[in-house]
Amino acid sequence: MDDPFTEPADTREAILGAAFRALCEHGYADLTIKRIGEAFEKSPSLVYHHYDGKDDLLVDLLEYLLDGFETAVSGDAFDLPPRARLDAYVAAMTDPDDVDDEHAPDGPFLAAMVELRAQAATDEAYREHFDRSDRVFRRFLERSVREAAAESTAGRNSAPGGPAADVEPAAVAETLQTLATGAMFRWSTTTDREWTDAVREETSRYLSRTLPAVDPEA
Repeated sequence: MDDPFTEPADTREAILGAAFRALCEHGYADLTIKRIGEAFEKSPSLVYHHYDGKDDLLVDLLEYLLDGFETAVSGDAFDLPPRARLDAYVAAMTDPDDVDDEHAPDGPFLAAMVELRAQAATDEAYREHFDRSDRVFRRFLERSVREAAAESTAGRNSAPGGPAADVEPAAVAETLQTLATGAMFRWSTTTDREWTDAVREETSRYLSRTLPAVDPEA
């Protein structure tokens, strides 16, 4: 994943950029305000001036990145066909080292997200963020499922005895999101990589079987 803070517009973005780089380098557990300050080109004391602590800063970083993703998907920034969009999402969450895209998370960033998501078990601010994050990604996935299903309509209508359109797009989106979240945790917390290809292939088969039965208007 490319650094989204190469040209910060203001002090906030400069601090968030320092936090982003330090988080990817050190992970959550070993991250300190001091280390963030060391990655900040201006006076490290400005970090303390703007944020009460590490978690306050990291939640703001998460919100900034999520705002950027939400803006990008609402503006059709991802120039991929709907089905390819779904496959790319699964690939990014299942095996990030195998995805060559400037917007896709790399291994260190994905591992950091797992650490931060774990904080939501006991920290309300993180929980609120990941509640919102799940809603944003679910809308993105549901929209992509609807569009991919619409592309399958011609084939469904032309195939005698084909599946009835009785699957809700939201159910497919929820399934993909839950699978991807589990894959993200497994990839980040084990050294085993033998499962990744099988999961991606089976998910692809699931979509191929399911999309023709999805009602895009549901």
